[in-house]
Amino acid sequence: MTGRTSDEIAVERYRYMLRTAPPDTVEQAHAEAFAALTPEQRRQVLAELSASSPEAERGSADDPRSLARAATRAELREPGTMERTLGGGRPGTGMGGVLAGSLLASVAGSFIGTSVAGAFLDNDEAGAEEAAAQDMSSEEPHPADTTGDASGMTDPGGDGGLGDIGGDVGI
Repeated sequence: MTGRTSDEIAVERYRYMLRTAPPDTVEQAHAEAFAALTPEQRRQVLAELSASSPEAERGSADDPRSLARAATRAELREPGTMERTLGGGRPGTGMGGVLAGSLLASVAGSFIGTSVAGAFLDNDEAGAEEAAAQDMSSEEPHPADTTGDASGMTDPGGDGGLGDIGGDVGI
């Protein structure tokens, strides 16, 4: 496995949070992330988001709170919108392309660096590791997974955990 860049890791965590965090948490993290952007970057986010949103839901202000509300609503309405809007769906960007300098990398890095995202990821670390493992695993079960019961405990005796029920009574 090749090493991943910090931008790729940030985008992966951004995707994870967009899929799993409560909407209020996503909106708060977006507001903090957008506050870290330059005014030009916020105008660019507004233009891109407006172009991909229905007219009734287009934002008109590029302040961090308004952008956060519009971004979160767009993502809830159609998952993946923010990644596409910020450049992840364009040639040359995304996990397999060049992320450095992209608006997606800037927002994802700022988003993941927020206090609310940090708290969410710290509290949900096991879930993040599980999601990453699922993304990287094959559909074949691990041999250890086929020998245990639903609790994950193995049964070395192969008797389903029942022991010697018959004992010496001839059953």
